Amino acid sequence: MTPPNALWLIDASAVIFRSYFAMAARGLEGPGLPPPVRLAWLRFLVKLRRQLPESARLGVAFDEALGSGFRHALDPAYKAQRPRPDDALKASFRQCRALTGALGIPEAASRRYEADDLLALAVHRGRPRPVVLMSTDKDLLQLLRPGDRRWIPGASAPESYAQLRQALGFPPEAMATYLALTGDASDGIAGVPGIGAKTAARLCARFPDLPTLYGVLEAEGPEALGPLTGAAGIASKLLRGREAAFHALKLTRLSGAVPRRFDPAARALPPLTKARLEKAFHAGGLVGYAL
Repeated sequence: MTPPNALWLIDASAVIFRSYFAMAARGLEGPGLPPPVRLAWLRFLVKLRRQLPESARLGVAFDEALGSGFRHALDPAYKAQRPRPDDALKASFRQCRALTGALGIPEAASRRYEADDLLALAVHRGRPRPVVLMSTDKDLLQLLRPGDRRWIPGASAPESYAQLRQALGFPPEAMATYLALTGDASDGIAGVPGIGAKTAARLCARFPDLPTLYGVLEAEGPEALGPLTGAAGIASKLLRGREAAFHALKLTRLSGAVPRRFDPAARALPPLTKARLEKAFHAGGLVGYAL
């Protein structure tokens, strides 16, 4: 059961694009996000808002750092293979963001920081509330702690911290280290050559973070890796790839130190009145539509 005082945080792109691709498969694609997609986003927010108890909190983060974020400045290869959104898509997301704010739901976006960083900020400021993260993004798993949950859009129920830890083979909060070791092709992050998923998972289960791993490895040599098969070869690869690993960590690690006023846990959600709904329909370019 989800705690009644949970802080619900939504990665807007994960939810909106799920509707977008589902409707595109039915021939409803077009420039930007067509009205049915924006209406689906509004319906999703209204349904969730009505289900949440008064003690719960809710926040939404949008991505605007598409090519302009600080990670792109650190590494030109970061997400370089991804197509940039056109003006119509940007305008549609601005409408989705506007209707979110019109409902009285705290929302945020930044051209320097990604939605993941904004959600990290909200988690940091919202503790000790338990967190429910709604996203498909594996990067966000690093924000979870015991008692938290991850809810994949469209799933019937959230996954608990314990379930995620069992599935991963290491604590979710070690995800930034895991991705720094393996790399992440979808984001253009190289990682450490020769370190695969199974090896990285075992290392993350044994060491809490990358500095600890390298500190012990440099002090003790391959013996620091314990009974890991091929420890000598793995240690050699790690030491050769030390610079690559710490560079990758700058790209995979999320921080709550984002200079933005985004603190969804700070205040209760306002009543969902008819006036707010009408304002949201107008902000989303949905005049004439109904829930």
